[in-house]
Amino acid sequence: MHEGLIIAASGGIKQQVKMDVLANNMANLNNAGFKSDGLVFREIYPPFDEDSSAEASKNAMLPPNDSSANVAYVAVDTLYTDHSQGTFQTTGNPLDLALEGEGFFEVDTPNGVRYTRNGNFSMKDKFLVTQDGNYLLDTNKQKIKIEDATGKIDVGSDGLITLGSGFGNIPAGTIRLVKFEDLKALAKEGNGLYKIIDNEAKPLKADNVRIAQGG
Repeated sequence: MHEGLIIAASGGIKQQVKMDVLANNMANLNNAGFKSDGLVFREIYPPFDEDSSAEASKNAMLPPNDSSANVAYVAVDTLYTDHSQGTFQTTGNPLDLALEGEGFFEVDTPNGVRYTRNGNFSMKDKFLVTQDGNYLLDTNKQKIKIEDATGKIDVGSDGLITLGSGFGNIPAGTIRLVKFEDLKALAKEGNGLYKIIDNEAKPLKADNVRIAQGG
């Protein structure tokens, strides 16, 4: 195939990747805790290094044998997540929680511990869970259980949960809030969840994050 056609194809393929990312951002725009993704492109020149060859093969864009080192192809350099602070909404639901600052809720899933900023919680068998049924964890890394949900459920800015209607409120645990030194250690897993992809990364206590309650 003529090299010019392959170069044009490489640009077209990357534009499709860009459109896929934008479409995903738009589809999840109103999902609680969602963070949008972005792309950074770069030029690559033959002969291709191992990383570039792998990327070219995935897109069925093999360079011709007579490629010139002066001809550039398009490659995806970085797919990143924008973790900037979102806006808050009052929902009237005391189990809707939002995080202000860099931090995550820690949840127990069938695939192990995961992290999320989606604070749209509900009750399941007296436990606080995400909309997908993953259990919210406390500072002892235990599932948070609400023995009596008939009274008012109050969540402090520090994550302390109390039950009651005034004097003598009963504490029901403190929500575990964590942060990471480098957010590149996390990868999206779907449904607002993040998993650790760097074995050296450890969740740290998030001191500068506060919880806002929806109602």
